[in-house]
This record gives sequence, structure tokens and C-alpha cells, in this order.
Amino acid sequence: MMFYRVKLICSIFLLSAIYSVILPEQKAPSEQSSEQLSADYKDFDFDSVSFDEEDDYDFMNEYLDTTGMDHISRAIDPVVIITILTALDVPAILQEPLFLHTNILNKRSLLDQPIFEPDRAEFPGKWVVGTSAFARKTTRSNFTKNSDRLDSWLALSQASLIGKLERALTNANQLSPGLNIEIAKIFSLFENMTVEERQVGFMTHCMKRWRNVTLRIMMPIFYQESNFSLTKAEQDEVARVLGAMEPEEEKRFRKAHFISDKIGFGDTRIEVDGTVLKRPTYTLRLGGLATIPTAWTWGSGFLGSSFPKPSTLPTFELDAIFNALENPSVESEQEAMRILMDFLLDSFDRVAADLIDVPLGNRGHLGLGAYMRGKVPCDAFFNTWFASRIKFANRISLELFVPAREKRFYINRIDEQGFADRNFADTNMAAENVQFLKEQAISRLFLRAFSTRVVPGVIFRWNSGMYYKGELFGFNLGLDYWLQNKARLSSIAAPPKTLTEIDIPKAKQPVAQQSKIFGAFLLKHKTDKATWFFSLNADASLNTKGLGQDYSVALNFEANF
Repeated sequence: MMFYRVKLICSIFLLSAIYSVILPEQKAPSEQSSEQLSADYKDFDFDSVSFDEEDDYDFMNEYLDTTGMDHISRAIDPVVIITILTALDVPAILQEPLFLHTNILNKRSLLDQPIFEPDRAEFPGKWVVGTSAFARKTTRSNFTKNSDRLDSWLALSQASLIGKLERALTNANQLSPGLNIEIAKIFSLFENMTVEERQVGFMTHCMKRWRNVTLRIMMPIFYQESNFSLTKAEQDEVARVLGAMEPEEEKRFRKAHFISDKIGFGDTRIEVDGTVLKRPTYTLRLGGLATIPTAWTWGSGFLGSSFPKPSTLPTFELDAIFNALENPSVESEQEAMRILMDFLLDSFDRVAADLIDVPLGNRGHLGLGAYMRGKVPCDAFFNTWFASRIKFANRISLELFVPAREKRFYINRIDEQGFADRNFADTNMAAENVQFLKEQAISRLFLRAFSTRVVPGVIFRWNSGMYYKGELFGFNLGLDYWLQNKARLSSIAAPPKTLTEIDIPKAKQPVAQQSKIFGAFLLKHKTDKATWFFSLNADASLNTKGLGQDYSVALNFEANF
């Protein structure tokens, strides 16, 4: 019986997402009845406890098999708790970070994708009305500037953390042999995990030309889905090591915790420019742009879930675990493990809220900028029939954003001074030390979201391409570059004490830059009232830093009249 109980205690600690030592709040020994303490612990010499010796393990076994279970279940002496926790090296483990970063993922707006730029250098009419049916996929998102692996965001490959956990397992097995948990192997299953994103919908657009002025407006209507992703080989290895779920159970689990999706409208882009220079060899247009925060979600939870963003730390109900300790059975152990897993999934769902529950627009920020468009006819330099149909065009823009409030996630810093000031061997401070470790464990596991004033980074964009226009068809091919510097965080709506605890630098996004290749093939059909264009557009990332690797395709239908 005692073997089962000690094993369950050790399992609770190790399964609590590595750090989670969730124990009941207790009174200090001085606050309890001295007679009761004397009766219960008269034979327990804490100073002589050493879990490295078999006779001490036998003594603990004998002790816990008698009166001690009452105190584990409802009034366990904090001295017993702190003795076990220090034997498992919990204070050292809790001084290791679990979250290396808490920043959201950088994202490039649909309005800035090169497939939605005009696919011709010039237009035959004064009005252009059309829509692009598009599909876009981000295969691997960057968590940091140079890494698209989850272990750059969570400490899944940190040698110091893994080493301390393995030492804790060694100590736990001296208490209760049979805890066969391979920490490094389990962590390695998820270290290459990334985030995928899919967007499918329509980009509506229109353009009006006057003599020297052009107005262009576009807005997307689309479905967006983000999910945590492993390769098929990695998924098979997870199933082999941790066990496979039934297909329906796995589907429900993924929908509840690994996928977020929604459908609605994105932000609206307005561009106005005018001709400032027109020569036979070069045309230059200057203008201004605005990104209006019109994004609106009208449906979610089709294949995935929406995740809350709480600003508080959770509580943990221990009744089921107490019941498993008092009345050990397969059923009670399963219930205790279920409660534990729900607790850990709450922690993971906050990670999902941070990384995959992504809004459809630019998080409510108004963008204002300026741009220039240039056009060079090839026949200004080459006098051939082919050159007369080719033009080189480019676009350069700079966009700034108005500050707005967003919910951003933060994690508490490690209280290094608090650990340094405590003597965990002092039995007179056992209750305070247990409470301290419990608070540190929860704050190590759980993100908190606070309303934050965010000033997004400035976006610089450049693209240039060659555009061929024939009588019935045309094509283009070009390169695109996009850069956004770091956002600034300020005015965090949190209590003063919390502001001193949270790790703000970890919440800052890295610089994001991306280069792409883009191209299109188009057909033209002319009628008495309008000229119709049908084009197939595509782009793909060549090099990225701080941003995901992606590709897009779009089928554009457009009327010029």
C-alpha cells in the first residue's frame, strides 16, 4: 500500500509539467496542537532523513503507512512536505525557466502579400473591379528571429533543466522504484514542433483612375486556421512513446487544444497616389496609404477552438488526489490523473491562446504610410518588338501604426532573491517554504494576459518586377522584400506588485523580415463594354527571419471599364 502512495506522490510532481508542485496550504507546526503533533510524529526524526539509504526509505514507508496519511490528505505536516520536495531537488528545478519567450508570433498582413499587387503595369480603363480567390499556407512559423522550433520558445532542450529533472527522477525512484520516465526523450518529441497557418478566402478590390490620380481599395473576406504541427514521422514517434489515442478521441483532443480557427473580414487598405514625373523613360507616382482596422470575426470553432486569455493564476482542486491517497484504487488514481491533466492543459491552452489564436486583422491598429511607384518601359533602351511589350515596375512604401491596446501574455521572473533568502532545511519555516514553492511552481507554469499599450514596428516594403503585356495574354515575375522592426510595449494594465514580477522582455517580438518571389500568368478578353482579365498569381518565401515560411496562390477575376 505504501509503495503505491509514495509512487503516486512522485508521479504527481513529475507529471505536473515538470515544475508543478501543487500542494495544499497548511498551518505551521506551531499553529497545530502540540499534543497532536507529538502523537503523530514522535518517532519521526527529520534531521536523519536521507533518501539515499535503504533503512531511511523503510522508515518513511513505515511512517507514511500509519498516521501520516491523514496529514497528507487534509493536514499533512509541512515538514514532511518540504522534506520530500528537497529530496526531489524541487527548489533547484523551480529556478529553471520553462518559458524562454512569451511573445506572439510575427505575422505579415494579407494586405501586404505580393499576389494582391496589380499584376499589370498599366490598365486600359478608368475603373477596375475584381476579386481574388486565394489560398495561403505558412508551413513553419518563427518563434524567435532565427528559429521555427518550439524549443526556442519553451525550454525543451535546455540541458540544465533536463539534468535537474533526471536527478529528481533518480531520487524519486529511491522512494518508489518503477518511475520509468525518460525526460530527455519525451522533451525531444516536441522540440521541433512549430505552428502552421492556413488562410482561404477572397480579396475584393477596386480602383478608380482620374487624369493623374489613382484610388485603390481592397479588403479580404477569409477563413483562417492555425495549429501546432509535427511531421507525420514525429507524430508516429509520439504515439509509439506515449501511446496512441483512438481516432475520434484524438480528433476531439486536437480540436480542443491544438487548433484555432475563425472566419470573417480583415482590415481595409486604401491607397491614393498621383503622377509627379512622366518621361518617356520613367514614370513616378507618389501617394499615401491607410490600413483601417475593420477586421471582424463572425464565426469560430469550426475545426478548432477559441482560447481565453486570463490575467489571473489558477487554483487547483485537490479533493480527487486526496481521495486517491486515502482510498487507493485504479479508479481513484485515474480520477487524480484526470484532474492533473486538466490542470496542465489549462497551462497549455494559455500557450495556444498566445501562439495560435490569432486575430484576422492587425490587432486594432490604424496604419498610415507613404509609398512611391515607378515604371520604366523596356523599349526606352531596346528597340525591338518584344521590348515594346515589357515594362519594369517597382513599389516602395513605409507604414507606421497608431498605438492601441492589446492583450499580451507574460510570465513571472524567477525570484532568485527569494530562493537565496530561504533555508529549506529549516523545519521552523516549513509552512512558509512550502507555500513559496507552490507559488513559484504555479507562476512558472502559467502565462497571464494583461492589456498592454502596443506600438507596432514600422513596416518597410519593396517589390520590383518585369511585366509583359501581349494582345491576349501576359505574365510577370519579380521579387519582394518586407521588414518590420520590434514593437514597443508600455502601460501594462496590471497591479503594481505584478509589474515588478513579470518578465517584460520575454514578451517582445523579434525583428521580422522576409524576401519572396512572385509571378502571374494572365489572359485578356475584350468586349464592347469592358476588358476582362483572368490571372493565376503565386508567391513563395525565399528567406525569412522572425517570420514564417509561406506560399500563396490566387485566381484573380477583374473587369476594366
